[in-house]
Amino acid sequence: MRASFVLSRLDQRAVITYTQPHFIGSQWSSLSSLSLERTSENPLFSASLGDLSFQVERLISRKNNTRLQVRYDFNKTVLSHLLVPELVLSQDRSVHLSTFSGAILRDTRDKPLDAHRGAFSTLNLGLTPKALGSSANFAKLTGQYAYYKQVHSVVFANSIRLGLVKSFANSFVPTSQLYFSGGGSSLRGFPIDEAGPQRIVPFCNVLSQQSGCVNVTVPVGGRQLFIFNSEARFPLRINKALGGVIFYDGGNVYSAINLHNFVTNYSNTVGIGLRYSTPIGPVRIDVGRNLNPVSGISATQYYITLGQAF
Repeated sequence: MRASFVLSRLDQRAVITYTQPHFIGSQWSSLSSLSLERTSENPLFSASLGDLSFQVERLISRKNNTRLQVRYDFNKTVLSHLLVPELVLSQDRSVHLSTFSGAILRDTRDKPLDAHRGAFSTLNLGLTPKALGSSANFAKLTGQYAYYKQVHSVVFANSIRLGLVKSFANSFVPTSQLYFSGGGSSLRGFPIDEAGPQRIVPFCNVLSQQSGCVNVTVPVGGRQLFIFNSEARFPLRINKALGGVIFYDGGNVYSAINLHNFVTNYSNTVGIGLRYSTPIGPVRIDVGRNLNPVSGISATQYYITLGQAF
């Protein structure tokens, strides 16, 4: 059993986890977790968070490092002291989620932090019904497949991510469970989480050195996600630890699940980058150019991060 606690003026948090290598003497391992948090670190709101989960996992193929996970999670989120009430929809201010999910993971990468060969794939299906205490009825399917191949000194890396979430029984999908994308590990032609549908929110007398109301565009998330990333990673011969990258990112976050929406709003980003190898993964500098720029968002984005994009 492990326990951790944080006590500060803006954030109070307690986390307790308990693991069993052989759950009830079986070949399944288990992980139980309880977390409670009260935070006001975000100046726009305060949040009370609670999460209780139980997960069992089993290795089903040692050769291909394939695992099966089954999980139950109960989550409660309550937002208060909203500085800009219009920023959070009324249905998202107090949300209960009771979710059963199953996942399959397969990982044959040679180095998870900087893969040169192998593949990584995962598929997760979750069901969140009101009958089990949730605020909404919805189902969510998320998958990823990444493949890495080295040809001489060049590593070709490709990844596809797909996400679908849909409500049922005349319900809705909470904003926290919609898909968001954009940033250094997804679509590098967008700022962090700013791909996809947007809405205008008036910020009135809350921005520094601004009086009156200022309209701010904020992402609202989407019910469909598609991301295709492709990179060619190569050494620069200047320094043993220094490498270069050319990349392509395609896809978007979509408001609805349909083919027309997918085709019409598909975005394309091309770019270049530098990598500097360290013992904990490469330091990464990327410059991406969105070939389908969105009004109000710069078509060129810059990122400095640690670790490969995928």
